[in-house]
Amino acid sequence: MKSIFRILPLVSAILLFSCAKEEVAPSTPGNTSTVHVEYRVTAVSGHMTVYQLVPSQGASIEEKVEADRMTYSYEFDVYSGTAVRLNASNTNPGPEEVIAEIYVNDVLLVTASANAPGAHALAEGVAR
Repeated sequence: MKSIFRILPLVSAILLFSCAKEEVAPSTPGNTSTVHVEYRVTAVSGHMTVYQLVPSQGASIEEKVEADRMTYSYEFDVYSGTAVRLNASNTNPGPEEVIAEIYVNDVLLVTASANAPGAHALAEGVAR
């Protein structure tokens, strides 16, 4: 019986301290890793208006772009965790489809489409 009481603390100590703990890097707002973002817009009519959130001097601003072609693309790098937004509409008053896509590191983050007169394709998310 005495040998059980001698072995029990040893076994408890081995079980308690032998568990491997996984360390996870904290995700903080001060994260300095960058990601590559690409906005893509396709308008069947070939006439579109795009409002896009883009980096400018350490902040994000909304920029308006009018394009007279079927496809539009804009690329930039931002810190991981940055909000991204793309809002596109057909300039011609017709039912032609407009597709807005946001890619992060060449992977589709979000897509949106609109095909009614005056409708907007709004795609937004967080670049990670």
